[in-house]
Amino acid sequence: MTFSTHPRLLLLLRWLTFGCMAAGILLLAHRGHHEGLGPRREQDLSALEMRHLALAEATREDFTPDFTHSISEPLKQMLPHRTDGVVQPLWGWVVACLDVGEGRADVLRRAFVFQLGLVLAFWLLLGITCARSFTLPAALLVMQISLFHGFMPTLAEMSSGTLSLVLFLLSWVACVYALQRNSLWIYGLVGAFTALAYLTEARVLPLLLVFVFISTVRALWGWLEAHWRSQPGISQWLRKNHRFGLIVLAASFGFIAGPRVVESGELFGQGFYHHLEAVRWLDEPSEAAAWIERQSEPGSVKKLPLHERLNAARYLHEHSPAQIRQRLTDGLNTLWQQYAQDGGWPLALLMLLVLSLAGLVCWATPQASHAGQRLHPETSTTALFILGASLVIIAIAAWDVRVLPQQDLHVLFPPLSLSFLWGSESLMRRARRRGASRLILGAYQAVLWALILSNLVAHSR
Repeated sequence: MTFSTHPRLLLLLRWLTFGCMAAGILLLAHRGHHEGLGPRREQDLSALEMRHLALAEATREDFTPDFTHSISEPLKQMLPHRTDGVVQPLWGWVVACLDVGEGRADVLRRAFVFQLGLVLAFWLLLGITCARSFTLPAALLVMQISLFHGFMPTLAEMSSGTLSLVLFLLSWVACVYALQRNSLWIYGLVGAFTALAYLTEARVLPLLLVFVFISTVRALWGWLEAHWRSQPGISQWLRKNHRFGLIVLAASFGFIAGPRVVESGELFGQGFYHHLEAVRWLDEPSEAAAWIERQSEPGSVKKLPLHERLNAARYLHEHSPAQIRQRLTDGLNTLWQQYAQDGGWPLALLMLLVLSLAGLVCWATPQASHAGQRLHPETSTTALFILGASLVIIAIAAWDVRVLPQQDLHVLFPPLSLSFLWGSESLMRRARRRGASRLILGAYQAVLWALILSNLVAHSR
């Protein structure tokens, strides 16, 4: 009886500890943001929030379709498609669904309740999922970084930031899973999640492009292996699925984001047009704001002569390589100053931890004797995707911060913390199977608990 109940008591103690720590993290997060946490008042809304609110009010008209002359057009109008070139349609569409006609104050209250409920539900689901697969401190660290440095900074605004974080993280996980086991339905998930994330914030497109590039390179490498390797390797990634998978991805993305692409083509002459894509090729915030104001009327961008349109070719022609390098360097310095104390150091330490564990597993443990002791066959592909997506998004943010300072990099904290700890846990499982020293296992747990406590102390200040 003693031996049968002992594991159950340990499991119960583990989940009780998880619940208490999660509650403590939640309370500390509320304490740190309670002054700015609550429904927004109309007079306190920023220009960006007012754009979202105006788009939501315009979207309400789409929910009363007129089927007297057509069926397909009213159905298309009911899908999220409206854009003013600055904000994307999905958040306004969600807010319009919450609007019951009781005034803007009620809309703002309902939007805040929706955001808060979404964050709590998704955050707890993320934590429970991690706790079932990771060690306890690893799961708690994912929850802590995601809440403190990801979700909480977005809750104070009536904007698409919170919804964008959720959909970006789902898109990221779907891409990673597709690079490890590329079943066709996973490509469909990648297309669906990235389309929804694109309808919330356009910044997910670089993530999708990096995924397509890395997966295509993987398919080409698989083709070379099939023709030149004498013994086939063991992998759950099938290169034959890639071609059809991209078709499934494009179909699911187009079905969801298609109405917005069509609307943008009619208004701006480009299906994926966004004012940010244009003003990032200016040098001053005042120039960017003035340009957006001038092009606020529907159809104005389409009327611009080709030589007046903002694009990369024009910027590269007018600026020297030294000026371009200086802008990127200044942008990276600005981002580090902004995010070093707001999640930057924990992520840097987690990256150092996973690299150290990789070195220990390779050189401080016995060699793998069977498949269960080896790393996942697609480890290098996944690592290239995480590295490539992070560098591209950081470089874009560093470039854009000169003209449009935003909180863009908050979107990277949940997926990167999950990826680094996912990798660390995978490495530690292989180390245990290879009979690694207890000192390594204990040191790993100690480092995670130290990161949790230090982040709690820093946030409590």
